[in-house]
Amino acid sequence: MTAFVGRSVPLARMGRAGPGLVLVAGEAGIGKTALLTRFAAGRPAVFWGTCWADDRAPAWWPWTQVLRALLRERPGLRADPRLDTIIGDAAPTEPDDGARTRIFAAVGDLLARAAGEAPVVVILDDLQWADETSAGLLRFLARQPRNGPLLLVAAYRPDELPGSVLADLAPAAETISLGGLSAAEVTELVGDAAWAPAVYRRSAGHPFFARELCRWLENGGAASDVPAVVREVIGRRLARLPAGCAELLDAAAVGGAELRPDVLADVCGQPIPVIDDRIAPCRAAGVVTGPHFAHDLYRETILAALPAQRRAELHEKTGHALLRRLDRGGSVFPAELARHFASAAALCGPEAAVTWAHAAAEADAGRYAFAEAAGHLRRARSAVADAGCRLAEADAVRLLTAEADLRLRAGDAETARELLDRASRPAGRDGELLGLVALGLDRAGARFAMPRTDLITALQTARDALDGTGTPVEAQVTAALARQLQHSVPADRPRAGPYADRAVEIARRLDDPATLASCLLARHDTLWTPGTGAERVVIATEIVDAARRAGDAERHVQGLLLAANAHLENGSAAFRATFAEYAYLTERLRQPRHDYLLRIRQAALALLDGDLTTGERLVDEAAALGEAVGDSDTGNVRMSQRLEIVRARGDRDELRRTAAEAVRWWVGVPAHAHAVAAGFLARAGDLGAARREVETVLALPDWRADRSYLWSVFAGELATAAIALGDRSLCAVLLADLSPLAGTCTVNGALVCFMGSHAHRVGLLRAALGDITGAVEALRAALEVHERLGARLWAAETRRALGLYDAATLCREGELWRVGYRGRSARLRDVKGLHDLAILLSRPGVDVPAVELMAGGGPVLLDRIAAEPTLDAAAVNAYRRRLADPGLDQAERDRLVDELRRATRPGGAARPLGPDNAERARKAVTARIRDAIRRIEAAHPSLGRHLDRSVRTGHLCRYDPESA
Repeated sequence: MTAFVGRSVPLARMGRAGPGLVLVAGEAGIGKTALLTRFAAGRPAVFWGTCWADDRAPAWWPWTQVLRALLRERPGLRADPRLDTIIGDAAPTEPDDGARTRIFAAVGDLLARAAGEAPVVVILDDLQWADETSAGLLRFLARQPRNGPLLLVAAYRPDELPGSVLADLAPAAETISLGGLSAAEVTELVGDAAWAPAVYRRSAGHPFFARELCRWLENGGAASDVPAVVREVIGRRLARLPAGCAELLDAAAVGGAELRPDVLADVCGQPIPVIDDRIAPCRAAGVVTGPHFAHDLYRETILAALPAQRRAELHEKTGHALLRRLDRGGSVFPAELARHFASAAALCGPEAAVTWAHAAAEADAGRYAFAEAAGHLRRARSAVADAGCRLAEADAVRLLTAEADLRLRAGDAETARELLDRASRPAGRDGELLGLVALGLDRAGARFAMPRTDLITALQTARDALDGTGTPVEAQVTAALARQLQHSVPADRPRAGPYADRAVEIARRLDDPATLASCLLARHDTLWTPGTGAERVVIATEIVDAARRAGDAERHVQGLLLAANAHLENGSAAFRATFAEYAYLTERLRQPRHDYLLRIRQAALALLDGDLTTGERLVDEAAALGEAVGDSDTGNVRMSQRLEIVRARGDRDELRRTAAEAVRWWVGVPAHAHAVAAGFLARAGDLGAARREVETVLALPDWRADRSYLWSVFAGELATAAIALGDRSLCAVLLADLSPLAGTCTVNGALVCFMGSHAHRVGLLRAALGDITGAVEALRAALEVHERLGARLWAAETRRALGLYDAATLCREGELWRVGYRGRSARLRDVKGLHDLAILLSRPGVDVPAVELMAGGGPVLLDRIAAEPTLDAAAVNAYRRRLADPGLDQAERDRLVDELRRATRPGGAARPLGPDNAERARKAVTARIRDAIRRIEAAHPSLGRHLDRSVRTGHLCRYDPESA
């Protein structure tokens, strides 16, 4: 056994590490595994997992080794049944892709329970070869709170570990970087001071190179280029092994990192005892340690020396040997078979390579490792091409479309589209193949409100070829065509509805829940226009049910999102519960594209709640995620959400910039673009520019005909401009269009952004047309909706509008007073009674002593305050007129009778008070308030009448708007 030299500082740092994560970085052969072995020596509970290179193992493999070892050593620990996905050989039994996160949590729970019994160390070696899912589990565990002494240690080659993995792990870890040994340590390592300087110089202290150079020099060699020397050293060492070992090692190097005697026996055509005899000298020479090569450089050197033909033959033999092992009940991963048959495609043809590539992809996709799954299919394609083989057209299309779907789920939309473009050529005129390509293009998506000529043409061509077949593909392609037509430009939309109906008809005959869910989605989208929320809730609920029965987790969350959106359009607070379920399940999909879609909706919810800071941050995060996954609609979504942020802020420069950006962005729907620009310019006060945008909209022939799901946004912004411009004709047209929708809300896209109740705009339009009573009624309904939904900023905006149209206002402006009521205002000269009224209006429903009004609203000292408030004759008459109102309810009638009884004598005359300060204040304040009300009535009759009915004077004065 080679002596362990140096590394005292790294060992000390690892020994001091508490619960958490330690990363050990260093190049190949630098001594990472030796350091880990030394650290583990003597520790009671260390569990190893080694990652494999060249995709020879499926997802989770290093954790499979760790957990199997842990459960063997501690049989009393009970593992969650979901961990069979990792520990066993079977594929996952749960159809829900969200199970991956539950598996992460189950692993964390098992390790925490183990660490609760005694300290646990988990070591992952060669992390640079870990599949994405295994790396994701390490990230998950590293971020969890520590419930016991659990230490995670991972070693990796820094030049081979993806930067994204390191960026996620490094902040939570203590990183130990291994460099070369010192000159003194190399001397100790090689044990010969004479050679040590040359070995140190040539190896730069690299332990593996130093050892091999030392052996080379012992045999009379001369040190030169280190990598070449090392390869030659390894070759010479291998050449000294007994006869038969070379054949064994060739087969072992091709077979993988693990030496399995039964497979090697099959490949070499020798009994297992002979194989064991040949492994023994390899182990004695230090080439093999346990069931593995002592170092990857040994295996790499052997593979580099193999002629291509010999290597292909060994891959073919190994593939068939693994199949026989599988027949015997042995453990074989589909990924192994895929690799071997792909490498032997020139000898055995492409069929086995393609078959096992699909099997390996399915296995890794079932473990939620979509990038690894796509990699199996890509390697099969490359291997078949390199072998000079030609795939059948159907096989080529299925291979390309399957990989495209996996790339899309992994967040690589650009590559997915390239693959689908390639698949369209071999598809020819075959309906089923054209359908596969067209459906792949449909999943890749397109930008809203832009012509989709190529995509629609592909779907139409496939649908024509499939017409009348009645197959699931025909139904799905027809549904996809309907949706793309609906989300294209206005001229395409009328064709969408019949296709959606046809798709649902086929799907119901098939009794296929997955196909039915897709076709119902098309019906939902073709109905998606303002005022159809109730009907769409029913369809979305059926989509959820069908997707659940089909085990389609992605369609399931899509149905929940559409249901939440329809609830919100209906003004129902139920949208929050449905959204919470959508968010919970979407997080568990762990797909980049769905992470992006969820972040959009989290931003929308923050904006609805009135948290602009959080909302803007989430909008930017969503846009970054969308660009990363290549979603074609990212910019459109960001623009739509920016509208609400900019509108709420009200910054004039930002409003102008957004107006110009809207025109540039939504070129496919000019009516929408120019209406948004008109509304934003009107808010900015640029009425001339707003008028030009309105005229542009009105000049378009289809400005009233296009009723996509963005129509509410269009109508709302056009209404804002029409009101600001005083365009009564346009206000009347928009009021007629929006009034039937007054009970619903504007939601931009599928819960992309909430933009207020329709009743709010109906109220503003009615006010602009002089119907103040109708305006107040609509605005009160809008306020109720906004408060019910928790739309804080919209509720505040509706309250401001109600304040303008539904409340009396008095405001001092220099030497004049501006008085307002129900949308109309007037100006009056200053008189004392206006000051009194201003105080009363600022305290509605509150009794204010007349002496306080005499003092201008400040504190007063009274000689005597009457125990009973006294009313003047005008107030008594007002009370009596109010009592004569047949619509007065009994409670109000009783209150008024009590007031009159206290203020009048049995005969009906007013109770007199003595001529004290309070009485003098009563008389003076009453006179000047009544004088002010007469002046107001002359300038603003409706306000004067309102104040005459609602202001009570006497020793205690009061403004009671509810009594008017």
